[in-house]
Amino acid sequence: MVGLVIFTLLNLNFQRNLIDLPHVTSCDDTVLDNFDKEFDQKRSERVKAMSSGLGDRVSFDIYEPEATCFSEERFGSESDIDVRYHAFGDGPKFICGVNFIAHQIAHHGKKCLAYSVGSANAIGFEKSVHTFLSGCETHTFDPTLKSAFVGEEYATFHAWGLGKDGVAARGARGKSWIGRSFETIFRELGHENRTIDVLKIDCEGCEYDVMSPLFELISSGRMQVDQLLIELHLRPLKENVTELKDFFLGADKAKLRVFHKERNGWGCQGTSCVEYAFASESFLRKANKDSICPKK
Repeated sequence: MVGLVIFTLLNLNFQRNLIDLPHVTSCDDTVLDNFDKEFDQKRSERVKAMSSGLGDRVSFDIYEPEATCFSEERFGSESDIDVRYHAFGDGPKFICGVNFIAHQIAHHGKKCLAYSVGSANAIGFEKSVHTFLSGCETHTFDPTLKSAFVGEEYATFHAWGLGKDGVAARGARGKSWIGRSFETIFRELGHENRTIDVLKIDCEGCEYDVMSPLFELISSGRMQVDQLLIELHLRPLKENVTELKDFFLGADKAKLRVFHKERNGWGCQGTSCVEYAFASESFLRKANKDSICPKK
């Protein structure tokens, strides 16, 4: 009974907080502008910390979420249960605005596009996109598979590895490949003028080499990525300090906001791998507006 009372009070307090917000009744963009100002202030403080002694540590500590997605959820169950929100353990990623994207696909003719970089034949992400973002075109990339890709029902598979164009690369499992940049992949797949709605990356360390050129493509307006779900790996090298700084400054330049951070407690000693979720400033506004504004 006590638990029920506490839950009721918490629920009433949440509802009261929503009622206090002007956008619940008017949907004035001013409230979204205010959120953006707050998000920008948090980003600014992190940039200041990066230029201080805190930024010289080989650590993820100062790279915290700076924005809020009101509809974030864990997404990509590795189980055989195709149930929304049943996404536990290692593998699933935090994603923003699933209902918003699904509505755009179903009712506004949106051509959804998802990339999954790094598979190891774990296809929970691909299955969830297929199930909950029905109609979304999905491509999976992994040059390290030792057996046939098992997710052909859900995605188009490419045995391609990310990297610098034409340069040999080697993964954590010891397998090597000739690298392809994102720009080359977009061109070869005919996606140059498409928006990538969700880009999931777990390439075991290749992220520092391949993301900087992608951030440049985004910031120059040659590519649009609405969400980036990526695992960053900490390497015990002084160079990793520069890599981390360059990564987050590149994301800032591309106008991507961090809305979730999760340490990988299932591997990497629990501290040296961190899952980050980013959303573009424009997409985050639209997804948040969809969550907190009254539907007509």
